[in-house]
Amino acid sequence: MPQDLRASRLAYAEQLFRSTGPVAVSANVDRAYRDQAGVLTLVELKTRNADKVYLSDVIELSAQRHALHSQTGEQVSEHGYVVVQRVGATRKRVHRVKLLGDEQFSLIVTRRERLLIQAEIPGPPRSAALCEHCAYRSECKWGARRSR
Repeated sequence: MPQDLRASRLAYAEQLFRSTGPVAVSANVDRAYRDQAGVLTLVELKTRNADKVYLSDVIELSAQRHALHSQTGEQVSEHGYVVVQRVGATRKRVHRVKLLGDEQFSLIVTRRERLLIQAEIPGPPRSAALCEHCAYRSECKWGARRSR
């Protein structure tokens, strides 16, 4: 448990929240802890091969923050935690992350929606490694180029 959450109590676990309005998202909260001032802090639990935090973790927690606040009206902290347990290990490592602001999060949601309706064309990934295990590699022009 992160030091600043030790006096907090579990408020939500494995619960789905939905936001409405111009940025509508659904997000399943792993854990949300309420501190003595009533502020909720999100915690995402991950099991993976590497003890790393990815941008997708920050986006996921930001979506949870947006949906939880929208549905309940409760104050949610601007930071959260990603707790990583490596495959085969017993120890967990806690990583504190700064969540995206409302404007940044809205831009990501809008871009995703535009990509899905093909109103915007995706660019190449930043890393060739992202293509290696992608389910869309065979139909993606960027993935096809990387396999040559």
